[in-house]
Amino acid sequence: MAAVTEPAETTAGEPHWLNWANAFTMLRVALVPVIAVLVFAGGGDARWWAFGIFVFAALTDSIDGWVARQLVGVTRWGQLADPLADKLLIIGSLAVLAVNDELPWWAVLVIILREVWVTVQRTVMVRQGVVMPASPFGKVKTVSQVVAVTLYLLPAGPEVLAPAALGVAVVLTVASGVDYAVRGVKRARES
Repeated sequence: MAAVTEPAETTAGEPHWLNWANAFTMLRVALVPVIAVLVFAGGGDARWWAFGIFVFAALTDSIDGWVARQLVGVTRWGQLADPLADKLLIIGSLAVLAVNDELPWWAVLVIILREVWVTVQRTVMVRQGVVMPASPFGKVKTVSQVVAVTLYLLPAGPEVLAPAALGVAVVLTVASGVDYAVRGVKRARES
């Protein structure tokens, strides 16, 4: 039996983009349609599965980061794909819940607008040769969004918690978007 080897490093000295850390990132994206199907299927068992798969998918964000830093190395592709996978997981799950009339569309639209703005800013900066990783504030925003989606997907529990968590997530989303814009302008001037 042949041994499985990691892809060779790229010429720039960073690991090849095709590695275990980035595989977890891609898995997170692949699980979004599975969650959608389960939410639309309805019923207790399907909802529990949607909840469990969402929690697992959210945990892969920590797993891929740990694998990248400790085992295979951080890649530029991973630095760009990881936050995009987070956005797809959160926005996809929120949109499915909004289509099911379980949460308000305005909250989804605020989050989408912030994410589109940050993605456009990040793309412009990459073209200028600047990669700006997520800030701790952005990570808090992501955690708040994960908590909100988790509470909406949870088949049991106090109904008042989910809307409150979504409100906190929306506020943190807007605040982190402003923070990202300010940091982006500063970073661009420094480059």
